[in-house]
Amino acid sequence: MSKLWYRLTQKLKARFISNLIVFFKINEFAYRGLTQAEIEMARPVFGNLIDYSQVRIFNIPYLPWQPVNIFIAPNGNLFVHQQNYCPDYSICPIHLKAIFIHELAHILQHQQHTNVIFKGAILQLGYYLSFKKYNPYHYQFISGKAFNDYNIEQQGDIARDIFLKKIPNIILEK
Repeated sequence: MSKLWYRLTQKLKARFISNLIVFFKINEFAYRGLTQAEIEMARPVFGNLIDYSQVRIFNIPYLPWQPVNIFIAPNGNLFVHQQNYCPDYSICPIHLKAIFIHELAHILQHQQHTNVIFKGAILQLGYYLSFKKYNPYHYQFISGKAFNDYNIEQQGDIARDIFLKKIPNIILEK
C-alpha cells in the first residue's frame, strides 16, 4: 500500500510541476547577453560607462501587469515580452532600437547605484496621481545642464535622442 501511495503522490507531484511550468511559461523563458552589434550601437551614446558584459535581456515581463509594448530595466537587466524580444536589437526597426537605448540608460543608472525601481515608482506615481498631466519623460534640453540633473526617465529619453542624433551627447561630456 505504501509503495502504491508513494507512486501516486509522485505522479501527482510531477503532473502538478509540469502544469506550473506550462502555466507560468517557464518552458518558454530565455535570456541572453548583449550581442557585439548591440554593444557597438550603444557605444556612441554611453561609451564604456556601461559594463556591457553584465547586461542580460530576458524574454519575460518583469511585472505581471507589464504591458506588451513596455520594456523594463529595473535591476541592470532588460525584461521584454516575448512579442518584442529580438535576438539582436541592432537589426530591429528604429523605434525598437530607440526603446532599447532608453532602457540601457536605466541599466547605466543601476550600475551607478541608482535605485531605479524606487525612483521609477515615484515618477510613475506622480504621473498617475496628476491624472497624466505630469509626464516624467518630457524634458527641455538645456545646453550646459548635466545629464545627471535630469530625472531617470528624462535621462532615458535623452539617451534615445542622442542615439537618434536629435541632441548632442551630454552623457559622455565631462
